[in-house]
Amino acid sequence: MVVVSSNFSAPVEGILLETPSTKLLVNDQELGTATLYITENNVVWGGGVRPTGGLAPTISLLYPSISLHAVQRDPSPALYMVLNYELRLPELTGQSGGGDSNSQDDDDFDAEDQPITQLRFVPQSESELQAMYSAMSQGQSLHPDPADEVDDEDNYLDGEEFDDGEEEFEDAEESGGDDAAARLRQLRLDHNGAQHYHDAEDEEIGEE
Repeated sequence: MVVVSSNFSAPVEGILLETPSTKLLVNDQELGTATLYITENNVVWGGGVRPTGGLAPTISLLYPSISLHAVQRDPSPALYMVLNYELRLPELTGQSGGGDSNSQDDDDFDAEDQPITQLRFVPQSESELQAMYSAMSQGQSLHPDPADEVDDEDNYLDGEEFDDGEEEFEDAEESGGDDAAARLRQLRLDHNGAQHYHDAEDEEIGEE
């Protein structure tokens, strides 16, 4: 589930990483600059301003809604995420499709035809990216998907499969098994052809 709100309350428990002055781009459109909180329970971006002034919305992401996170180097260093549905915001233009932007039933998700959302969290300094990725991996590991079973022989994706395109990703980690792999293949069709992934690694999911 993803919650979009006009109210902001900073998390106080289970904070793994707090990164102020973090820019957020939703499908390549800048939403504003705010503080990114990566916690044990969710990921919160809030308390910031829009590019044109005024308060930016607060966005809270639960880990099951995040299909993939990675370190992105091009076109700008960022913590890259893929959500398993379309996040619709009045601040953004050129969006298509319908649905409730604040929540979604994950049981209805179909990796083949369900719209996705790409998020890019851009910190003030590129040196913060590895800590952001590590905190995300730690938080994601606390919320495995019990419905997802991965065979021992299929624990890793061959990074060469994603070796074409303009954008480069490092330390990509998926949290959705076969569905996440399908979404990665879908992303290869975006941005005039393909995206470039290095060391894409499926996260082995165990039962809770």
